Amino acid sequence: MDETSYLWEAAYMAAVYETDDSLMQGRIFEALAALEQRLLSPIEAHSEEYSAIKNAQAALETLKAERLHNPTGWVSA
Repeated sequence: MDETSYLWEAAYMAAVYETDDSLMQGRIFEALAALEQRLLSPIEAHSEEYSAIKNAQAALETLKAERLHNPTGWVSA
């Protein structure tokens, strides 16, 4: 398993593991901002970190859609 960590990873993990709905929106936006900030610096487009950033952004957008539009966290059938 790869043990590489990135500076934006702490904000991302805080959003992913947040269980308090009143803090969820802030955590997600902080993580997205950290990812965007990192993308302002030079980064190779096909690097492992770039792929990790894109995956994290997609996961946060999904989390945002699921948790902020449905605060209970349950997907309705």
